[in-house]
Amino acid sequence: MNFSHLYEIYCNRINKKLFEIMQELPFQNSVLLKAMKYSTLSGGKRLRSCLIYVTGEMFQVHITTLDVISAAVELVHSYSLIHDDLPCIDNDHFRRGKSSCHIKYGENFALLAGDALQGLAFNILSSNHMPGVHDSMRLKMISEFSNSIGCSGMCIGQMLDLEKETKNINISELEEINLYKTAFLIRCSIRLAYFSSNHFSKEILFILDKFSVSIGLAFQIQDDIFDLENDTKKLKDKKNKIKNTYPLLIGLKKSKIKIKKLYKEAFFALENLKKKFDVNKLELLTQFIIKRFK
Repeated sequence: MNFSHLYEIYCNRINKKLFEIMQELPFQNSVLLKAMKYSTLSGGKRLRSCLIYVTGEMFQVHITTLDVISAAVELVHSYSLIHDDLPCIDNDHFRRGKSSCHIKYGENFALLAGDALQGLAFNILSSNHMPGVHDSMRLKMISEFSNSIGCSGMCIGQMLDLEKETKNINISELEEINLYKTAFLIRCSIRLAYFSSNHFSKEILFILDKFSVSIGLAFQIQDDIFDLENDTKKLKDKKNKIKNTYPLLIGLKKSKIKIKKLYKEAFFALENLKKKFDVNKLELLTQFIIKRFK
């Protein structure tokens, strides 16, 4: 199977869904909507959506339900990137080869765009039709979603990162930051796909968590390596901040070894699912991530 073809199908599907959602919103000519569209529809890897679609298909979840989950997760991811780029946090002027939202539209409108995208994500997850998902499970999914991006997840990870920008940290502290800041939203993506199915067991959830956290941490290190190799000027411009990343703490060679170890752990987790489920696509997606995004 050629997973790159499937990847394009998933990306096109979620991009179309996000476009439709944006087109249905009021105040289309406002700066707020323009900023929201600019950041949400400007591309991106759509890794989280691919994980949702593949995981959901494995558990026979309706594709419409997976569209809703994917859209909510991608909207929150877009909001997080807008806020990450703001001068008060990472002060990045570029995102995906284009001007960051606050450079294009101003800090005030960028801040509002991020807030609006987060609200929109919860509106979609709470009200859009999800075949096969009962209200009690929808509430569980909303709870999981909010926990993964708030003070128990992404936001606390960002805070830990900001706190440690003025001092050196060790590997365990860095892994804690990456776990909360990046891996938990990836874990949430897979959990939401699983919760929306008719299958549930703590054993399977544990295996999926092990897989998703391994993927999430590996992906963050790959991102750090990419930044180091391609954004040296940006790093030099941040003289007053310490960029706490794996490659800067332990070097490129050891960072790449760590990535391989994490991917091995991800594949090992999938081995434990093979007796009951067809994990072929998840394995192919993992291999695709290793080759495409390294």
